[in-house]
Amino acid sequence: MVFADLARLRALRVGVRLRPADQAVWANAAPGFRLEPHMTQMVDLDGGFGTVWERRFRRHVRREIRHAERSDVDVEVDRTGRLVPAFYSLYEKSIVRWAEQQHEPLALARWRRTREFPVRRLEEVAARFGEACAIWMAWRAGEPAGACVVLRHGLHAKLWRSAMDRELAHPVHAVPLLYRLAIEDACTAACRTFDMGESAPDSSLAAFKAGFGAESFSSPRYLRERLPVSAADRRLRTAVKRLIRFQDP
Repeated sequence: MVFADLARLRALRVGVRLRPADQAVWANAAPGFRLEPHMTQMVDLDGGFGTVWERRFRRHVRREIRHAERSDVDVEVDRTGRLVPAFYSLYEKSIVRWAEQQHEPLALARWRRTREFPVRRLEEVAARFGEACAIWMAWRAGEPAGACVVLRHGLHAKLWRSAMDRELAHPVHAVPLLYRLAIEDACTAACRTFDMGESAPDSSLAAFKAGFGAESFSSPRYLRERLPVSAADRRLRTAVKRLIRFQDP
């Protein structure tokens, strides 16, 4: 019924992204939709945080977190949307860093990133989710150093967005500390999984998430298009990436 309803929409392109655990349920119910493979990394929270910390976090991650706990880092969590402006300020700083890493023109990076994730989207999600939207913020000397947004529904927690001021956050391992606290919070809320989002296989980002015990799972998207816009978009993106020497994270 869901796919039939989506197929009736007059949009040029309609897509459904599935969680790994849902793939088998939906796979045979999508006639007319094309499968697009994706990978998601998830932490199994079975056994509680003590088990996750001792058996799934890797040794170097535990060491970084202990270092952060001894450093001049203050952490708070906001479930009201109050920290949306502070988070988005860090997100805009992160865009500059990502553009440098990927050899992408800054103007293009800002246009692309803010179009995909405008501040009003975060404001709306925070308002609608209420306490199920947590913004974790690490401060150093009164300045925002790192932050992440975690959404929760039922037994599932999702690391939705993260950002940092590298000069402030990296020396004290602020981001690993935030992830540790967010994962512990998900365990306290009786969640079964902590979704750390999509990563390219064998990338540095995938390795970073694996340090927290995140395992890789297939998480496909099903697409239905009136015109082959995805193929055209993919060819255009590839050509532009080659032109600007763009590097995927």
